[in-house]
Amino acid sequence: MAMIGRAEGRSAREAGDRPRVALNTITGRRAPMPRHAARSPAPAAERLRLGVAALLAGALILAAPSAWAEAGAPPPPPPTKPTVILTVPDPGPPGGGEPTLGGGRVDLAMRPLAGPPRPPGPKPANPRPSEADLIAAAGFAPEQVGYLVFDLDTGEYLAGHNATRADFLPASVAKVPTTVAALSVLGPDHTFPTLVRFDGDRTGGTWRGTLALVGGGDPVLDSEDLRELVEALKAAGLETLDGPFVYDDSALVAASALEPTQPAEHSYNPGLSALSLDFNRVRIEWDGDYIKRVRTHGTPPVAPIRVERSYDLSVGWSRSGPMLRHAFPPPGTRDDAGLVTEQWKMAPLAPGRGALWLPVKAPAPFVAAVFRELCAEAGITLPEPAPAMGPARGPIVAQHFSRSLDSITVAALKHSNNLVSELLGLATTRRLEGGPLSIPDSAARLERWLAETLPWVDWTGFHLANHSGLSPDSRASPEQIVSILRYGADRSAMGAPYLRLMPARHFPEAAGREIASLVRAGDVVPRVWAKSGTMFHGRGLAGVARGSSGNRLVFAVFASDLERRRAFDEGYLHYSGTAVRAAKTQLARARDLEHALLLKWITEH
Repeated sequence: MAMIGRAEGRSAREAGDRPRVALNTITGRRAPMPRHAARSPAPAAERLRLGVAALLAGALILAAPSAWAEAGAPPPPPPTKPTVILTVPDPGPPGGGEPTLGGGRVDLAMRPLAGPPRPPGPKPANPRPSEADLIAAAGFAPEQVGYLVFDLDTGEYLAGHNATRADFLPASVAKVPTTVAALSVLGPDHTFPTLVRFDGDRTGGTWRGTLALVGGGDPVLDSEDLRELVEALKAAGLETLDGPFVYDDSALVAASALEPTQPAEHSYNPGLSALSLDFNRVRIEWDGDYIKRVRTHGTPPVAPIRVERSYDLSVGWSRSGPMLRHAFPPPGTRDDAGLVTEQWKMAPLAPGRGALWLPVKAPAPFVAAVFRELCAEAGITLPEPAPAMGPARGPIVAQHFSRSLDSITVAALKHSNNLVSELLGLATTRRLEGGPLSIPDSAARLERWLAETLPWVDWTGFHLANHSGLSPDSRASPEQIVSILRYGADRSAMGAPYLRLMPARHFPEAAGREIASLVRAGDVVPRVWAKSGTMFHGRGLAGVARGSSGNRLVFAVFASDLERRRAFDEGYLHYSGTAVRAAKTQLARARDLEHALLLKWITEH
C-alpha cells in the first residue's frame, strides 16, 4: 500500500501538482480536494490487473440474477444511493479561467438556475355544494323540498327538483294565484265602492225613511273613509234620521272565520263581510278584571263586542290551551252599553296585565256601530243599526271608492294580509259567476279559471282551500306557481307587469347563516322580489331574482313536512310549547335553505 501511495504521489507531481477538485452541487463550482485525500493514477501493470478484476466482477453480477432465479433465491436489494458531499467552491485555476473537473469544462446544464424560488401554486378550490348538498345540510329529506327556476329572458329552465309534484303547502304563496286572477278578471284600475243609500223623504235636517250603509267588499276600508261618507251626509243636510238605520253586506257571503281549522282568537283569522273595517280587528287592553277597547287609527272603541275575565272552572281552562274563548250571543242580546253581537271570555290564567289585537267575527254590525259613532261626532243622530232585510234601495247619497286594485295588490303581497286576499278572491269569482260564493266554493271556482286560462299547465294535485293560503289543505307544485308568475309577467291587460308588484325581499348576511354560508358567494346580496308563505311545517317563496347575468330568474321553492303538519293538526298543537318551538326551528332552517339556493342560482346564472 505504501508503494501505491508513493506512485500516486509521483503521478501527481508529474501532472504539475495541479490539485483535483470536487463539484459543489449548490454553486456549480469546483472545490480543491485536500492533498492528503488526492489519489494519483496507479502504474500500468496495476491498472491492467484492476481492469481484469473489474471485468470478471461485472460478468459475475450479470449472471447472478439467472442463477438466483434458478436457485429460487430472492433478488439482491437495489444498490444504495450515493451520498452527496458538499464542498467549498473552487476559486478556479491560477490565472483565472473556467474551473475544471478531471481536466474538462463544467457543463452549463449542471449549474443551478438563477433567481428567487418560485411561489407555491394556488390551492385547488373546494367544489361548490350542489342543491342536494344544501337540502341535506338543512336537515330536509329530498322529497320534502321542491323548486323550479326559469330564465324569463332566455326561455330556459335552469334548475328543478320535484318541480311537478303538487305535494307542497303553499301557505301565503297562494296569494299569488289569487291576485293574478283578480288583476286579470277585474282589471288593475278596479275599485271597491262603499255606499250610503236613502229611501224616504228628505225635508230639512230631518230625513224620514231608511238609511242604509252598503258594503262593496272594500278590503282596505278604514275610519277615515267612513268619515268621508259622514261629511257627505252632513253636506247633504242630514241632522236627524227619523227611521231605521240598516247595514247591507249582501254583496258577499259572510263568514265568522277565514279558516275554521285555525285558532279562532288569532287576529289573522277574523270574520269576513262585504262591510269590513281596519282588517276586522280591535285593540283591547286589560289590567286585572278591567278590560277596555282602545281607539286605534282614529276608530272609536264602540264595537258591539264584550270581553270579560272568566272564573268559571267548569270551562276547563288550561295553560296549554287558548286564553280566550269566543261565542255569539242570541240575536238581540243587549246590556247597559247597548247591542251585543260578540262575547269573549278571558281565562283566569291569563296575565294580570296586557294588550292584544282581537279578531272581529261579525264585521258588518261592527262597521255600522263605528259609522253611527262617527256620525254622532259630526252632529248627526242615527238610531241603533240593524241588518237589512234585503238589498238596499233608494238613491245614493254618499259614496267612497277604494284605491285601485293594483295598489291594493302591492299592499296585500307586502303585508300578506289574509282578509284582503280573501276579499279579492271573492270579488273575482263574483264577477265570474255573477253572484257571491262562499270561500270554499269561490276557491274552487278560481281553480277552474286557472285551468281554463292556462290549459298547457299540468294542474294535477293543485288545490286552493281558500284564497289566502291559511288552510293546511291547500297544495301546489313549483311548476304551477312558476307558470302563474310567467302568465302574470306577460299580461299587458294587468297594467304593470305582475312581477313589479311583488315586494323586495331582504336577507341577512350569508356569512352568519349556517346553510347560506356554504355557498361561499362572497359579498353577493340577492336582489329578489317575491311572496313568501309560512305556516308550521310549511314554507314557500316565489317570485323573481336578478341573476349575475342580469337576467330575470322566475322561481318557486317549497319545503314541506306533511307528516309533521298532519300530526300538528290532528293533535291541535297550536298551544304546545314543544311542538311550536320545533316547528319554528324547522321554519328557520327552511328560510336559510331558501337563501342558500337563491345565492347559488344567482351566482351561477
